[in-house]
Amino acid sequence: MKSLTKIIIPVVLFVFAIGISAQPGPGMGQRKAMIHEKLNLTPEQEKKIDDLRTNHQKKMIDLRADMQKLHLEKKELLNKSNYDRKSFLALEDKIMKQKNVIETAVANHQMDVYELLDANQKVIWNKRPAFNRSGKMGKMGRGMRRHMDCPNGCDGMGPRQGGNGFHGGM
Repeated sequence: MKSLTKIIIPVVLFVFAIGISAQPGPGMGQRKAMIHEKLNLTPEQEKKIDDLRTNHQKKMIDLRADMQKLHLEKKELLNKSNYDRKSFLALEDKIMKQKNVIETAVANHQMDVYELLDANQKVIWNKRPAFNRSGKMGKMGRGMRRHMDCPNGCDGMGPRQGGNGFHGGM
């Protein structure tokens, strides 16, 4: 009986811990409301920021679609039996330029919002935690960044399987 209890209690605790960790955190709407409340925005500021956000979201849909198309082109290229350095590097250059366009659009949007704030609101704004594009705090590890702009591993490589393999060095 004691041995059964020793097994059941850890299993129950493990299942409970998994359930708690799977609970969602504050979503974009809640985070937006918290920031609006902390900043004590005027109705005019809220309207302008909401308009900026809507326009930014529309722009980002197009920019991300362009990025996905580039990743599909890369997947098609890599699926060819024989491709050359020039075409591969040209496509990589296009992808890097598109990433830069996306990052610049995000930075411009942040500055557009920042410029609408008064001096006191800017102090509060600068104290907020830094969020990356996915809405998660902090830095991502190398493995997490690998396919950040490419849903479902568009490069056709899939998740890393481990082992020594080729890591870009010789």
